[in-house]
Amino acid sequence: MNNFLARFGKWTYNNKFKVLLSWVVILIVFIGSLVAMGSHFNTNLKISGVPSTDVQSVLKKEFNQSVDAGTMNIVVQNKQDDSIQEQADKKRINAAVKKIKADHQDNIKTITSPYDSQTISEDKTTGIISITFKKEANNVSKSVVNDIQKITNDKVKSNNLKVAYSGNVMMDYDIGGTSEIIGILIAFVLLMVLFKSFVTAGLPIITAIVGLVSGLIVVMLGTNVFSIASVAQTLSIMISLAVGIDYALFILHRFIGELKTSRQNELHKTGKVISEDEAMAVTLSSAGSSVLFAGVTVIIALVGLSLVGIDFLTQMGIAAAVGVVFAVLSAVTLLPALISLLHKFVKPSDKAVKSTKTKKDGFMTKSIVNHPIIMVIVSVIVLGAFMIPVSHMRLGMPFDGALPKNTTQRQAYEMTADKFGDGYNATLVGVVKLDTSNSDAQNKKILTKATDHIAKMDNVKMLAPVVNKEAVAKYKSPAMQEKIKADGQKYVQAKVMDLMKSNPTAGQAEQQQAIQKATQEYQAKITQEVKKAAISDVPAQISKDKKYALIIVMPKTNTASAKTETLAQKINSYSDSLQKSDDTKITLTGTNAVNIDISEKLNNAIPMFTGIVMVLAFVLLMFMFKSFIIPLMAIIGFGLSLFASLGLTTMIMQDGLFNISEKAPILAFLPVIVIGIIFGLAMDYEVFMVSRIRETYITTGDNKLAVKAGLQESGPVIITAALIMIAVFGSFALVQDPTIKAIGISLASGILFDAFFVRLIIIPATIKIFGRANWYFPGANYYNKFKD
Repeated sequence: MNNFLARFGKWTYNNKFKVLLSWVVILIVFIGSLVAMGSHFNTNLKISGVPSTDVQSVLKKEFNQSVDAGTMNIVVQNKQDDSIQEQADKKRINAAVKKIKADHQDNIKTITSPYDSQTISEDKTTGIISITFKKEANNVSKSVVNDIQKITNDKVKSNNLKVAYSGNVMMDYDIGGTSEIIGILIAFVLLMVLFKSFVTAGLPIITAIVGLVSGLIVVMLGTNVFSIASVAQTLSIMISLAVGIDYALFILHRFIGELKTSRQNELHKTGKVISEDEAMAVTLSSAGSSVLFAGVTVIIALVGLSLVGIDFLTQMGIAAAVGVVFAVLSAVTLLPALISLLHKFVKPSDKAVKSTKTKKDGFMTKSIVNHPIIMVIVSVIVLGAFMIPVSHMRLGMPFDGALPKNTTQRQAYEMTADKFGDGYNATLVGVVKLDTSNSDAQNKKILTKATDHIAKMDNVKMLAPVVNKEAVAKYKSPAMQEKIKADGQKYVQAKVMDLMKSNPTAGQAEQQQAIQKATQEYQAKITQEVKKAAISDVPAQISKDKKYALIIVMPKTNTASAKTETLAQKINSYSDSLQKSDDTKITLTGTNAVNIDISEKLNNAIPMFTGIVMVLAFVLLMFMFKSFIIPLMAIIGFGLSLFASLGLTTMIMQDGLFNISEKAPILAFLPVIVIGIIFGLAMDYEVFMVSRIRETYITTGDNKLAVKAGLQESGPVIITAALIMIAVFGSFALVQDPTIKAIGISLASGILFDAFFVRLIIIPATIKIFGRANWYFPGANYYNKFKD
């Protein structure tokens, strides 16, 4: 492989225009294809293979409720806390509903005003217009959503009424823009400090952007064939940009180093002098080989996310892996061609070439080499301190209550929580599978027992009442309407007769007053009878084939509350006992139910996923470094940095440190993402640091000198690379979406801990501690060649 890379590096350097033209053609084809085909990301985080999502097919078949269908809720509230049932407000709201229905009848399946659905708060100040679209959420045109908002704002918004919007068609993952620019600018400044050249500092940025654009377009084109979650493109951008700059940095730094050594040899006539294309050959055979290995490690870790068995995690991992593939390709092909094109600017400074001073050991190098045990202990203590918050980390799924306060979804969430109760946004949907061998009466009895039991559970506010459609249809029938009319006439006549009996001299005005009063009494009586009959005595909707029933449980607490999760677990536990006693099973779905199932699936999958990735990486590192101890220390160090990263993320996102989050639970899928990505990236720095140490040890047999050489040669570039990673990932903390913010913070903190405490301190310190034992490996002829 090294010989091939050396030949390829020399060829690329000497055929720069062919390489550059190839990349131009690739970009033109990719961009043209994207313009022609477009992209169709899925805004829903779809999950399959868990009870709460598998049961959704029953919802669609038996109750005509599609969880994938686009939904939109328009929350309307009177600012003066007056009733929205006043004529003026009612007129505005109904006019908006009528206009929306007329303008978008091809897109909307159902739209109900708060007056028809009775979704009006107890204090009558707030109502909800509910819209269900014909298409799935990700296929509902943004222009349709925007036009509905425009209509509502024009018709409803006033000095008295305020409006906010929620629903799955409002979800829109922010892929950044500003955050990427900030990250790139910081990276450029760091590269300027390292290389002290404007052109040289720009090369890693250019190659990373080309790799990023190419990989992202491939992912976007893939949405025409596969279902890919929106958040996957953000993760792809994060990873591709960060590793693209880092990989180019490692190659560029090694190339300039080779030129520096060659020119020093020429100047002092002390060694071999090589040409620039030969320097590129040496660079790709060494640094290029490390980049390929590091890239493959990251790709393996990302693709390994598919082992968890959760759809959107697989999509995120593969999308990010595609980004890494193009980052590596750009670094090993485009960068050498650009270096060749701009070779006059890409070179060591004359001062560096002419310098004969021996590089002095810095404070950290001296400390690691002379006091390795103390440095390891101090690093472990620091990392251990950041691990402590993991003990109270809570996992949860994204919800509107965690969004920034200036978003309309957050405002809608708070308005409904305030007026309808905290649990309005955290309803649990229960699909009840009935025993079809029972009679209807027996199943009704079981449903009554089950719903009564659930209604009495702690933290249950209510079970949503169910409309008795048969009773409503009966009252709406012509025959019943005629009967009501006839009975009404009899009732009014009877009241008038009673008046005349008690007061035979009653005049026309008194009789009209009695008629009016009796009519109002009868109407109120009928309304009460209809309301009573319209509500089923059991709060459960039964399917047409009588095989299933549907219940909706409203908790007292919100989505993020541990009490809501506990309630869902209690219902699941009750379902198990109900199945044993009455062969009737309740399967929960909804945000909290899905969260519980995901957490359980992740908890079961994480050990296997982590084990497979670590074993594979151990084997790769073992054969690369011909060592058992170094791969073991690499994996132990990763564990320390992983938990420290999750601890700091918990402090920031859940506990509210720095006040940049809404103190929401940690994303349920965040730990597995961090495990996959940080492990892959950590191995990058492991490869670049240990490769340099091993090269020196094989040459000299001096373990202490090898550790020094690794820290002095690889240390500065690893520090720069890590700071670039932290800048790119950390810049995503500026994004409003809490999902992206959490991913950015956790990855930035993971790189911080792993690079600066593990790869730059613990790894070289343990290599110093274990000495010659580091390099024991069957067939390693240099193990016995050297002594401690």
